[in-house]
Amino acid sequence: MFCTVLNSLQSPQNVGMIVRSHVALGGDRIVLLGHEQPWRFGKGTQAFSRRLEKLVEFVHLHTEDEFFAWCEREHLVTVALEVSAPPRLLDEVAVPARVALVVGRESSGLPAGFLERCAHVLTVPQYGPVGSLNVAVAASLVTSVMPHLASSRSAGPRRMVSGDRAPSSGSPHGR
Repeated sequence: MFCTVLNSLQSPQNVGMIVRSHVALGGDRIVLLGHEQPWRFGKGTQAFSRRLEKLVEFVHLHTEDEFFAWCEREHLVTVALEVSAPPRLLDEVAVPARVALVVGRESSGLPAGFLERCAHVLTVPQYGPVGSLNVAVAASLVTSVMPHLASSRSAGPRRMVSGDRAPSSGSPHGR
């Protein structure tokens, strides 16, 4: 079970693509964090995106403290998706069964203080010359493999990165 958390995203296109992937891949709730008012798909967005809004429950939380308290009540492990140094690659972490996957603002990612409060900070492995993925692409990639990674927890030993959380060195989110 996973929730997708959109921390201060700005682009309606990115929000729409993430919601579409979230619904298609069986996500539970979508959390909108840091917006002054709940997100709404406006008349300018495609009708399909507006219909998706009715297929998923949106949770609106104003502050980081509200978010982390909500995760604790819901028994969700916070997993931030961010470029980090050293990188903790997606395939190196045993994904818990109940996850709140957090993505940050397109231009700046997630703040360092927020990342320090997350249980895991993951990076999508990239092998080409592009420095970062679009936030919607990165979120969709992770949510598409999350059920497999979570189910493999019981399949025997996995590589697990241990140690302190790394500080953020930038955002994986291109515009």
